[in-house]
Amino acid sequence: MQVLVKVPHTLENGMMGEFRITGNVPVFYLDLTRRLFPSVKEIPTKDNSEELIEASKSDWFREMEAKTTPGDALRSLRTMREMRQSELAAKIGVKPRQISDMEHGRAPIGKKMAMKLGEALNMNYKHFL
Repeated sequence: MQVLVKVPHTLENGMMGEFRITGNVPVFYLDLTRRLFPSVKEIPTKDNSEELIEASKSDWFREMEAKTTPGDALRSLRTMREMRQSELAAKIGVKPRQISDMEHGRAPIGKKMAMKLGEALNMNYKHFL
């Protein structure tokens, strides 16, 4: 399912001006939106000017990826796996302090460590280099 949600800037009164939902959206989500936002007007549109692209090919993604440090990637992926630093440390055989140091950029992540992290977090090790 691909869905494009375009949200404009907030208006002066703190309210959103409009939002658009396009794509093949399950009826459940449309009904939920109607109940949560009863004042929303539905306007059918034939505007096909928006092009859906894979997120990883967007300029935004490339910009964010360039700003992301190996430590940021480690913290994000560990958090997504709902794993504490101590759990990850035990899994790869290091002290929790080492995980903290890597996440905060106080310790580098070498290739061997990246491979251990990748295996423990079920990710490609290159995310940590």
